[in-house]
Amino acid sequence: MLAICQHNFGSAIPQAERYLGEVDETDYSPLCVGASYVVYGILFIRDRVDFLVRAPEQAPFWAPSSLFKLVDANIPSGWEFCNTKNSNDYKVLFDLFSISCVVGYPLLVNEYHHYLGVVERDPLEIVRFVAMVESQKFNY
Repeated sequence: MLAICQHNFGSAIPQAERYLGEVDETDYSPLCVGASYVVYGILFIRDRVDFLVRAPEQAPFWAPSSLFKLVDANIPSGWEFCNTKNSNDYKVLFDLFSISCVVGYPLLVNEYHHYLGVVERDPLEIVRFVAMVESQKFNY
């Protein structure tokens, strides 16, 4: 999947989709307007979709899809699905944040420790993420 950043401030997120404390001034400046980003995962939080993206030389992070225009919607081969409500490890995402499912590369949806490490920028999990990216050859 490939998306082009159209906005990098919270003002582009519809009011009805602001769930994580976003305000108009929320800064997603690691994103450059007009730049293309590979989407490494998708999560569904209430009626919003977020993309796992990575700016050059940055750790991956979740960003609302309303900041992007999707230009290649093909789901990469090998992606998997996690229904958070029915997963012992991932259920906390549903209980605390209303994240109903995560779709992405196998590590992301099968190893909660990796998911959490990516979110919290744990160096070991970022290394695992980079190794996965390099082995999968996510090129556009």
